[in-house]
Amino acid sequence: MSTDVAKKPTLANFVNFPNTKKFLEDSLKEKKTEFVSNLIALTESDSKLAECDPGQLIKCAMNATALNLPLNKNLGFAYIIPYKGVPSFQIGYKGFVQMAIRSGYYEFLNACEIKEGEIERNKVTGEIKFINDKPNNKVIGYLAYLKLKTGFTASLYMTLDEIEKHAKRFSIMYQLDIKNKTKMSKWSDEDARPKMALKTVLKGLLGTYGVITTELAKAFDSDNEIESESGLRNIQDVEIIEQKEETKDAKKVKI
Repeated sequence: MSTDVAKKPTLANFVNFPNTKKFLEDSLKEKKTEFVSNLIALTESDSKLAECDPGQLIKCAMNATALNLPLNKNLGFAYIIPYKGVPSFQIGYKGFVQMAIRSGYYEFLNACEIKEGEIERNKVTGEIKFINDKPNNKVIGYLAYLKLKTGFTASLYMTLDEIEKHAKRFSIMYQLDIKNKTKMSKWSDEDARPKMALKTVLKGLLGTYGVITTELAKAFDSDNEIESESGLRNIQDVEIIEQKEETKDAKKVKI
């Protein structure tokens, strides 16, 4: 009895298959060589990515190329996240900032952590007033703020509890981490979690009150947003806390 098992081709072999080569040449033209080199280097530096299906890896990387976002973990613009052999494309909060800047519509755009005593919120109007920096106080939430060149402003604030509920609702990997006491999800990583929170408020604000350019629409469509066990796309639900015209109390921070 034969015990041979068909091996999954490596990415390096897969990109040299005739059909794959033609697809990449037709899609990327002169950028094909750089694309392949960067993707192979990415998988060689991450054993879990190397275990993923090469065709799916290429599809994820093509999303990054289409949006002109480098897949460099150190830059934080976009990522390919592997889970149980399934890769998913995710855009970092810096990637959304980059696309907003490219649009030319924004005068100010910022996402930041909020510490105890730094803001006041008018319960009736929803207006958020920045009081003062409190660097030694504990973090209580995250806020995203935008101001368009037209003068329109809006912001989204989420408490730590709201961020936690969001993570539990949309990240199956995080749910499994809690159940199994593991740390597979970026939500479970002490260094990555703040960036996930920043992305949550920034993407929620841009998706509701930002200017949705063609590029940004593609980004929302291709971003897997929150890690899922199946690799399928999840749509986040967000609550917009504030929409207002410019006030002198708004903290203006340039990116």
